[in-house]
Amino acid sequence: MKPFKLIVFLSLFNIFCYNLYSQVEWNPIGPGGGGWISAITVINDPLHTLYVGCDVGGVYKSSDNGKSWTIKNNGLSIYFVQDITYDPVNPDILYLATRGGIYKSTNGGDTWTAKRSGFPDTEEYSFSAPINDIVVDPKNNNILYAGIGVHKKGYDFDRYHWDSVEIKGSIYKSIDRGETWTLIRKTGINPEAMIYSMDIDSKNSKNIYAATDKGVYKSTDAGKTWKQKKSGLPKLKAMNIVVDPVNTDTVYVTLWANPGSWHWKGGVYKSINGGDSWKSINNGLPKNMGKESGFTCNYTTLVIDKHNPEVLYTGNMPWTPDPGVYKTTNGGDSWDWITRADTNDKNMDLGWIPDTGVSPMAMTIDPVSSNRILFGTSMHLFETENSGVTWKQLYTKSDKNGYWKGEGFETTCVETISVDPTNSNNVYAGYWDIGFLKSIDGGKSFKKTDHGMRYKDNTFDIIVDPDSPNIIYASCGWWEENSGEVYRSDDYGETWVALNNGIPDAQIWSIALDKNSPSESRILYAASYNNGIYKTIDGGDHWIPVNRGLGVNKNLQVMKILIDPNNSNILYAGLEAKIIENGENSKTIQGGLFKSTNAGDTWYRIDRNIPQISVWDIVIPNENSQIIYTAVFSDYDHTLKEYFYGGVYKSNNGGSSWERLNKGFGEEDNLEISSLAIDPVNSNILYAATTDAPYHDISSGRGIYRSINSGESWKPINNGLGVLYFNSLAIDPLDPSTIYAGSSGNGIYKSK
Repeated sequence: MKPFKLIVFLSLFNIFCYNLYSQVEWNPIGPGGGGWISAITVINDPLHTLYVGCDVGGVYKSSDNGKSWTIKNNGLSIYFVQDITYDPVNPDILYLATRGGIYKSTNGGDTWTAKRSGFPDTEEYSFSAPINDIVVDPKNNNILYAGIGVHKKGYDFDRYHWDSVEIKGSIYKSIDRGETWTLIRKTGINPEAMIYSMDIDSKNSKNIYAATDKGVYKSTDAGKTWKQKKSGLPKLKAMNIVVDPVNTDTVYVTLWANPGSWHWKGGVYKSINGGDSWKSINNGLPKNMGKESGFTCNYTTLVIDKHNPEVLYTGNMPWTPDPGVYKTTNGGDSWDWITRADTNDKNMDLGWIPDTGVSPMAMTIDPVSSNRILFGTSMHLFETENSGVTWKQLYTKSDKNGYWKGEGFETTCVETISVDPTNSNNVYAGYWDIGFLKSIDGGKSFKKTDHGMRYKDNTFDIIVDPDSPNIIYASCGWWEENSGEVYRSDDYGETWVALNNGIPDAQIWSIALDKNSPSESRILYAASYNNGIYKTIDGGDHWIPVNRGLGVNKNLQVMKILIDPNNSNILYAGLEAKIIENGENSKTIQGGLFKSTNAGDTWYRIDRNIPQISVWDIVIPNENSQIIYTAVFSDYDHTLKEYFYGGVYKSNNGGSSWERLNKGFGEEDNLEISSLAIDPVNSNILYAATTDAPYHDISSGRGIYRSINSGESWKPINNGLGVLYFNSLAIDPLDPSTIYAGSSGNGIYKSK
């Protein structure tokens, strides 16, 4: 064998062996931050250890004042954290309030164990015991209280899921450090109440206060009975309640002002007689209403300085007017705005996210140094060490030329990843909420590049032109509504132009590029949500629908388009099932897998022998187009009254027949495969990403799996992963040992 051929052979052999036998190790990468922060706790220890909880990312820990972070999700079966507290005697003992119940750690968050003894059994399709708040008795650290509730403070978009909770209006008590729990709410609290927060009298721990969406309640017998404390309070949601640690007859509560009302009655209220009567203390707090400004000022976070209880901090949620933190030094007689993010006297470092408001979603005070306050937003994490004079962000670090790098605090959801086939350093990522980001150093640092994009918050798919890698196509849109566009960049993603002539304004979940089409007039296909597939033969200047055979347009929820790598006339389309909600009479329109042999002119379904009810991804090995793999979601067909299994499906004959290859994934119920990838050197090696159908107690995400025998069997490769639900996979075409995985909560993971 000639020397050059020998080197190539050995190189390929080494890559083959790496993929075949090595255990993949994962490391989170990204710009840092970018996701909703729902809980913050500072431990009373020499390191001032920080714990932060997020809505989908789980728990993050820092032992160096926020300079670096570690994801601490080992043992968690759900990643929506609503509160974090710790044992004041032994701060290595931590308690999490999650939508899936209570978790406990005895080793500083290294491992977590569910503590559900006394709670209802877990539910597969709903929340059985979602915990909004958990507090420790200041007089006896064996005693804890947990309040039932489900949604982010101040928002009603989870009210539907709250309706499925059977133990509403409930508070549970533990007398053995969370090992077992007893329902203690017998009388007094409205049975439909959502418990938002609780606090305990530090001098007499039989006195407990609860803020709920039905008002303020108080117990004077350690939770046995409760009475509503409403004198002077409007009939509004009570959000955050705080007891003065020195004069415990003084209590503060924040109320949620209903948007759209002409009369603002929210803000902060104070009682000096243990809740018997209340008065508003809103001097200095903005009160703009929805009908006048489009925004309603609301104050859901509230913390008190235990060393000087005349000092309190509260947070204004809307992005305008004057969002952020307000401070009082006189027990609420007056408030001052102390977070100026975009004024001439700016006192905040916003990091790489300057265009998102600094609305507090969670806040805390360092128990040792009360000059140190932290608060989190829907994107950022901030800290002050001088009582609010200046603020710095703790989620990212600036790199050169406008790029940013995170240090483990990755809180984002990633929908798609694409690696430049000619240069492994160029990595492009499509995120939920933060849009399109690029890296030019293999993922060490990122920057957001969305100039020219109208829909810049969510990016669903990305394609790099293999012949002209400076040309990139991206599909973007809102997630709140079905709107979106396809964009093209000619300068490696720095600037963008919309390609929207002839295609509906709708989410574009998938785009496909015919690599054999002329470079000056590229053929592309785009999946327009609820509208079907559109095609362009002139690089996106004009689009036409190509849906004949797919079905009715309003039901065409196309999730993936794939062009046969060896025949551009052959296309595949994966569709998601659509449910027509009508209670017990709900109907399901199956998605399935469709094929076209005439470049999209006509389509026909090819998964009849084993129906694939919702197809999310399709891959074909380059050397054999007869082999097709699909990633399928489990789902129930309400029309047929039949359950269809998800997983990996395979055809060896171009789609004429299929088999389901789920050996190694475990239980097939709720198996959701979101993405597949084939090793470009050895097509026997495949990777599969699993994800979660949300709104239930235990996540069905199982992490990432690998097969070394063409899908016949699978093994998990989850070392280093935090969350176990993923949306996307990408293999570096030039180095198949490098794999990128896009998670729903911890950003991007890269194989080490």
